[in-house]
Amino acid sequence: MKFSQHIVVYADDAAALGDLLHDWHASQAGTAPGFTGAKLLAFRDKPGRFVIQADFESWELAQKNNDRPETQEWAEKLLDLISGEPKYENLDVLAVFDS
Repeated sequence: MKFSQHIVVYADDAAALGDLLHDWHASQAGTAPGFTGAKLLAFRDKPGRFVIQADFESWELAQKNNDRPETQEWAEKLLDLISGEPKYENLDVLAVFDS
């Protein structure tokens, strides 16, 4: 079953978050176990609040990815950019409707 992780954060610099996610994608797409893509989303009605959505082929592969030093390094860099602690939400993908 496909898996999506949301990381909800507060930050002052949306561009820096975007750069961090871009760098991850550029260096890890095709390498990180099960990683299929990511999105940076901003709450329209809550300035400074963001969701990083990371998509994986499965929860099991996402867990393998999470244990990698590259992922831990990325998470440390994220902590430098945000206020407070990130909130992790783990979601099974039940259906996808793309146009």
